[in-house]
Amino acid sequence: MSQRKTFSLFSAALLVSALSGAAMAHELTLRANGEVKEGAPLAVSVHSGHKFIVPEEVESLERVKAGPFVDGKLMPQPLTGNEKGLCIDFTVPEVKAGESLIVVAEKDGGVWSVTNEGGKSGARKDLEAQGLKVKSAVKHDKYAKLILNASKDDKNFATAVGHPLEVIPVTNPADAKVGEFFEVKVVLEGQPYTGPVWATYDGFVTEYENTYAYYTEAESGTAFIKITAPGLWGVRARQDGLPGVEGTYDSRTVRSFLLFEVK
Repeated sequence: MSQRKTFSLFSAALLVSALSGAAMAHELTLRANGEVKEGAPLAVSVHSGHKFIVPEEVESLERVKAGPFVDGKLMPQPLTGNEKGLCIDFTVPEVKAGESLIVVAEKDGGVWSVTNEGGKSGARKDLEAQGLKVKSAVKHDKYAKLILNASKDDKNFATAVGHPLEVIPVTNPADAKVGEFFEVKVVLEGQPYTGPVWATYDGFVTEYENTYAYYTEAESGTAFIKITAPGLWGVRARQDGLPGVEGTYDSRTVRSFLLFEVK
C-alpha cells in the first residue's frame, strides 16, 4: 500500500472517530422528582442522554457536582448512582417560601482524544507517552441549571451562578405563557454570547436523538424562545474551540442547559 493511501485511510479513520465522539456526547439536564413543597426537601435527578430529559446513562459520580445554589455558591449534596433509573439522585434539603429555587449540576467531562487507535479518554501528553499518535484532544464540560418554585414577586430566578457558559432567564418563568416569547441572556466567560441556541420541552419527541422544538441565534447575548407548549422546558447553548492547555488538551467545549417549568 502506498504511503499516500495509508495516510488517507488513517485520516478517514480519525474523522470517523471524531464524528463518533461528537455523536456520543450526552447532554446534562436536571429534573425534580415530585411536587415542590415549601419547607420540605425535594428529590432531584441528574440526567445524561441524547434525548431531552430522557436518561440514558449514570454519569461518573466523581466528575459531577450538584445541589442548590444558595448565597452565591453551589452547595454540593451527596450523590447516589441510580442504575435502574439511569440517573444520579440527590436531595435539596429545603425549599424556601416565596423564593425561586435554583438547582445546579456541573460535570468535568475530562479529555477525549482522537488517536491512531480510535477515540481514547485521556490527556494528549499521557496518551502520547503510551506511544499513541494524537490527532486532537478536547475537554468537554457540561452545566445545567433548574429553576423551580418561580414566583411573580421574586427576582431570584435571574441569579447568575457563574458558569463559563450560562443561559440566564430575563423573562420570569412564572410569567412564561404558551404562544409568547421567553427572553434569555447568554453569557460566555463573562461576555455576551453570539451563536446558536436550541430549546425544547418534555415530550416534544422521544423517538429521535438531538432533536429540538425550537432554534434561534443569540445576538450580543440575547435570544428569544417561542413557547409552544406547557411543561418542563430546556434552553441549550454550546461553544466549541475555547483555548486549551498545552500538552493536556487542544481546545475546550462547554455546554449549558437552562431548565424551567411553563404552566
